[in-house]
Amino acid sequence: MEEQRRREADSGRESSGGADRPEAGTGPGREAEPQGSEDRREAGKEERSETSAGEEMGQRRDEGETGQGPDTGEGDGADVAAEMERLREEVESWRGRALRMQADFENFRRRTRQEREEWAASATMGVIERLLPVLDHLELALQSGQQSTDVQSLLQGVEMVVRQFREILEGEGVRTIETVGMPFDPNVHEAVAQVPDSGKPPGTIIEEFRKGYRYKDRVLRPAMVKVSGDTGGN
Repeated sequence: MEEQRRREADSGRESSGGADRPEAGTGPGREAEPQGSEDRREAGKEERSETSAGEEMGQRRDEGETGQGPDTGEGDGADVAAEMERLREEVESWRGRALRMQADFENFRRRTRQEREEWAASATMGVIERLLPVLDHLELALQSGQQSTDVQSLLQGVEMVVRQFREILEGEGVRTIETVGMPFDPNVHEAVAQVPDSGKPPGTIIEEFRKGYRYKDRVLRPAMVKVSGDTGGN
C-alpha cells in the first residue's frame, strides 16, 4: 500500500510541474520577471529624458542671458574687439560734439558781451553828440558876457541853453520830480527843513532847494525840499 501511494504522489508532481514552466516566448531557461519591473524601466527612461531636456534648456537659457552661444574661441574675440571699436568711435563722436558746443557757447558769450559794449558805447555817443550844441551855446554866452554889458541878452542866452539841455534830457527819458504844492513823498523827496506853522496842510512841500530827477521808473536824485508841519520824523 505504501508503495502505491508513493507512485501516485510522484505522478501528481509530474502532472503539476507543467504549470510552473515559463510562458511561451520567454525562452528556455529564463525566469519570469517580477511584476512591476517593466514599469520601473519605463519610468527610468522618462526620468533620463526629462533630465536631458532640462540640461538642454538650462544651456539655452544661459546662452540667452549672456548673449553668446557656445564658446567658439577666435570668433568671440573678434566680436568683442569690434564692439569695443564701435564704442570707442561713439565716445569720440560725443566728445567732439561736446567740444563744439562748448566752443559755440564761448563764441556766443563773447559776441553778446561785445554787442552789449557796442550798444552802450553807441548810446553814450548819441547823448554826448546831443549835448555838444549845449556846450557851444554856453561858450557863446560866456563870450557875449565878456564883450557886452547887456545883462538881459546874457540871461536870454543862458535861458535858451537851459531849455535846450532840458529837452535833451527829456528825450532820453529823464524827468524832473514835482515838488512845491505836492504831498511829501520820502521815496522821491528829501526834507531838509520844516515849518510848523506855514498855513499849509501838514506834509505839504512849500519850497524846493534842489531839483530831483527820475529816469523812467528809477529815481536818479531825490529833490531837496522844505515841508510844512510834521514829516513823520524825516
